[in-house]
Amino acid sequence: MKILVINPNSNTATTQLLVDVARRWLHDTEFTVVGVTAGTGPAMITGTEQLRAAGPDVVTAALDAIEHHGPAAVIVGAFGDPGAAELRTLVDIPVVGIGEAGILHAARGGRRFAIATTTADLAAQLDALTRATVPDGDFAGVFLTASAPLVLAEDLASSIVELGAAVDAAVAAGASAVVIGGGPLSDSARRLALRTDVDVIEPVPSAVAMVVDRISYAVRS
Repeated sequence: MKILVINPNSNTATTQLLVDVARRWLHDTEFTVVGVTAGTGPAMITGTEQLRAAGPDVVTAALDAIEHHGPAAVIVGAFGDPGAAELRTLVDIPVVGIGEAGILHAARGGRRFAIATTTADLAAQLDALTRATVPDGDFAGVFLTASAPLVLAEDLASSIVELGAAVDAAVAAGASAVVIGGGPLSDSARRLALRTDVDVIEPVPSAVAMVVDRISYAVRS
């Protein structure tokens, strides 16, 4: 069975990164992963208007790819989940955004949780997504890096340091789980998870686990 990963950014390298992360978590299973680059705009979505504009591109690319590949589920691979809600109304297969999945993972068991990310201009949208996803969740807030996202995208070492500081700030605010807000931040998330007892959540694997559960449920039903 195929899982379709849609990258709302226009960067094909990011598409491959998302596919590689998903494949790593699906090794030795019956699932394969297909990646599609949906974006016609920036290489990295960093602002509100970019996120909003990405939605229609995601829907169009996903519908074309679903017709061509016949996947069992779709993952929208940008943390703000552009186009995911609309796509769900148009198809009869599971559609999961990595933002939704990471947030639900972090909120498990009623624990206090937070988001750490590089995209300061999307903080309000991520806060809104969180409160829509888990209205009664114990959300500590969005914690940000000091440097801009495009700067940190080119510097893994600095990304780890600054996201680590954001994680520390979230922990100081009482969070016991912190989602790293961004698919391209997967490497940073994995490395940060090794240095702390706090649950540092990489959202792409969270989305993979969610769609596999939903596919399995549909098969059992």
